[in-house]
Amino acid sequence: MKNRFFVLWFIWSLLGAVLIYALLSLDSDQTIMSVISMVLSISPILGLMLALGSPKALQQFNSWLQKDKSSIYYTAGGITLLFAIPGLLTLTFDPYFTAIFACIVLAVFGSLKHIKSNHFQFGWIDLALWIILWIPFDLRWSTKMHPLLDYNWWSITISVIAVIGWYGYRNADIGYRLVPKIKDLYIALLALLGIMVLVVPPGLITGFLTFAFPKTLDVPKLAAHFIGLFLTVALPEELFFRGILFKGLEKATSKKWIPWVVSSLAFGLMHWNNVSTLPTQITYFSLATIAGLGYAWAYKKSGNNLLAAILTHTLVDWVWKLVLAG
Repeated sequence: MKNRFFVLWFIWSLLGAVLIYALLSLDSDQTIMSVISMVLSISPILGLMLALGSPKALQQFNSWLQKDKSSIYYTAGGITLLFAIPGLLTLTFDPYFTAIFACIVLAVFGSLKHIKSNHFQFGWIDLALWIILWIPFDLRWSTKMHPLLDYNWWSITISVIAVIGWYGYRNADIGYRLVPKIKDLYIALLALLGIMVLVVPPGLITGFLTFAFPKTLDVPKLAAHFIGLFLTVALPEELFFRGILFKGLEKATSKKWIPWVVSSLAFGLMHWNNVSTLPTQITYFSLATIAGLGYAWAYKKSGNNLLAAILTHTLVDWVWKLVLAG
């Protein structure tokens, strides 16, 4: 791997370490050792996720993956080490769950490398691995594997595993690019407007949404919330539902409506268990499905680049939390 990737990885990891340490230090329930262990566990994987968002760095990393026959063991081993660090430093290490985690990562990388082809087409193996990675994360089953690793760690980690697995080993051009262009912002704002027009009126009519304007605006807190939504909510969801599922189905079928409908319905269904009563479940599913169509539009309009969809998704969730109560 060449210098650009390493430089970006180091810079983003260092910035991530400072930010994570500052945030965790505010929690009085955290011990100094637990804070240190989480900084060491999260910052390298966060740095990797952001570094791979640079097209040149991603290309360099992918070139190394293809040339080094042992890369699969280095990548899987490194991610497993980050999983194990908090347990090792806080004396809560669980070898059983660590071994399970390592086997899952190796199986994902190995399977995707085995079915690599010049033309990415979503198949049964892709679907099985998509489910293995996404469902335990979405239902929070994965958090039970390690008490110290929260939603944020898992969202970042499965994003990195997906990028390495599908882009690196599977050779699927999923559009993972985090370097912004003016076009991305323009598309995201248009998509945001369209989604709001379609989603807010029925949300208000059904009582699922209500306007709730904040009395004061805490700008630093709002900015931090936007960044958090971008990295841990919008990015993994768009990566899985648009980058892998939508793009893969687009290659697998000649019927143009299938990727739009299937990926959006799957995205909507993911929100079913977020609420408890049947009427709100149906409403949430319907509104999320419409939003999914908007994210797919942003993805396609930008030339299959995920950043526009990620920005749109972040803006929708941010506006919802800011002025709408669901």
